[in-house]
Formats: sequence, structure tokens, C-alpha cells
Amino acid sequence: MHENKLVDLYSALLLIVLSIVLYTSTLSFKQISASKIGSDFLPQVVAIALFILSGILFVSALTKWRKEKKLKEEVTGKQKEVKEKLDYTLVLISLVLIAVYLVLIPVLGFLLSTAGYLFIQIYLISTPEKRSLIKFAIVSIIVSASVYWVFKNVFFLMLPAGILG
Repeated sequence: MHENKLVDLYSALLLIVLSIVLYTSTLSFKQISASKIGSDFLPQVVAIALFILSGILFVSALTKWRKEKKLKEEVTGKQKEVKEKLDYTLVLISLVLIAVYLVLIPVLGFLLSTAGYLFIQIYLISTPEKRSLIKFAIVSIIVSASVYWVFKNVFFLMLPAGILG
């Protein structure tokens, strides 16, 4: 568990550096159209979001790491092994889920595949005592519909419609 927090710390630092590099690289993009939103807009938004989320991850991991260091809870070797195995299993399942999601976007469309992906991913990462299928479904649908609306009405970009199209 202690090592996972260090991995989160280092990952967050790496992502912060990556977001800074990404943002600075967008400054050299040339304006092709006369619109206010150029080709650099979305990559800059992604870079800023990545920077903010990485900062949150860093602070969160640092706080948890300090708490664990203070408490120094002893975990037996067997419990630790089971927990690490579960962590790796969740990562593997998440990677497979992302691959399936990417394959299904052109077929089912953005709305259905994103809502399904979010629902399953939230279910996987939640603890059994905090699982609420109704809340997960509502969040998945609202987030998918909101992202679709923003891309369609703000960025004027069409996402795959799939079978709804």
C-alpha cells in the first residue's frame, strides 16, 4: 500500500511535467481558420485539465502517504499480496474495458458506449458497500450526455452517433 502512494506521487509529477510540455507545444500551433477557437484550443484545455487533475492526485497521494507513514499499520504478507493482486487485476480489467470501449464507439455511438463504459468502470472501482447501481447509471448518462452536448453545441464537433444516428 505504501508503495502505491509513491507510484501515485511519481505518476502525478510525471503527468504534471507532461501537461506543461503539452501546453507549451500548443503555443506553436498556427491559426488556420478565422474562428475564435483554433486548433490549439482543445489540446490546451486537455493540458490544463491534466495539470489540475495531476495536482489533485499529487496532493491526495502525498496526504495519504503521510497518514500511512504516521500510522504504520502492519499488514500481513498474505493480505498485502491479495491486495496487490486485486489492484493488478483491476488495472488489467480497466485496460480491457478501454479497448472494448474504443471498439464499440463506432458501432454503438459515443452516447451509448460512453455511458456503458462509465457505468462499468465506476462499478469496478467502487467498494461493495458503496455500490449504488441507480446512482452509477444516472452519473454515467448525465456525464455522457453533457460531454456530447458540449462537443456538439460549443465546439461544433460531431461525435460518432452509432446506432442512434
